Amino acid sequence: KREQQMRYSIVMPVYNVQNYLKDSVSDIKKQSFSDFELILVDDCATDSSGKLCDELAKSDRRIQVLHLAKNGGLSNARNQGMAVANGEYILFLDPDDRYDVRLLEQIEKSLEKNSAKIVLFGLTEEYYDQNGKIEYTKQITPKQGYFDSKQNVRDQVLSLECQTLFGYAWNKAYQLTYLRQLGVQFKKITMIEDVLFNIEVFRTIDSCNQIAKPLYRYAIRKKGSLTTKYLPDYFELHEKRVESMCQLYQDWDMETPEELKSLGSIYCRYFLSALQRNCSSAAKMSHSGRKKWVKKQFRSATYQKLKTFLYPDNRLLKLLAWGIRTEKAEFCLIMGRGIYIVKEKCPGIFSRLKQN
Repeated sequence: KREQQMRYSIVMPVYNVQNYLKDSVSDIKKQSFSDFELILVDDCATDSSGKLCDELAKSDRRIQVLHLAKNGGLSNARNQGMAVANGEYILFLDPDDRYDVRLLEQIEKSLEKNSAKIVLFGLTEEYYDQNGKIEYTKQITPKQGYFDSKQNVRDQVLSLECQTLFGYAWNKAYQLTYLRQLGVQFKKITMIEDVLFNIEVFRTIDSCNQIAKPLYRYAIRKKGSLTTKYLPDYFELHEKRVESMCQLYQDWDMETPEELKSLGSIYCRYFLSALQRNCSSAAKMSHSGRKKWVKKQFRSATYQKLKTFLYPDNRLLKLLAWGIRTEKAEFCLIMGRGIYIVKEKCPGIFSRLKQN
């Protein structure tokens, strides 16, 4: 136990990341603001990550290691780290990404202006090719702001979700006492554990700072990434994400046609992603199977709720939205196949298309 409370606790779940961990920890050790603790949570790694954690802890007294008795996954590792954290604010950083060495300093400067319960910052998406080289990068930053009331914070949420900045846990610093008062924990739900956590955290929040700088480097790699791996329930998970956002706006009494149109655009984005994923060999779906899948979505409650609001601004999504609204299953399948071919043959173009 530490005698004095730290300013920041950084929780980093570690599982089979021996090739990346040292660089990630190096970025933490080099932080220009030095009042922090780093908690490495070894989730029973089967490579040398666990041993590397111990070596890194010996190199810096601010680093401690939790070796879990059994593998419990990302959410459990974060929860275990949060339980022993001693900071005023807590960050959940990933061990295969990189961070600006002024990350904590920038957070601290924003808190001097507004002592918010959350500080949210921008990121750079780094797309790697099969050989581990960066082939494309994209910066995503929020609007700079210091929001000090429930309504002011709530007015930002959907915009952040449309920018893909709301859902992540790793681009935020959370006030630890606030999390503990809420009793909020990460749930074990693949792909959407972060967004469900944030929905609960933002539900009653009354202050949030946004830093318009890309302080986090998010690595998107071809091998082993959940963003590229086939998941049978990919669309159902993201449909739950959209439903949860709808419910949040209902609870806030803020569900307007404008909000539903934004959620409809997000729905179309996931629909298109699911269509192209269903074309992969891992999906083991025939053309008729994919057609049945599309028709099944046309009967869902989420589709029925959003059907009249599917008018996205993006040109590619506009085409798809027309096909979804008019229930043209074959047209949707053609679009999905086209995007799949682009992804397989020209991954660089696909990355740009996806983000634009």
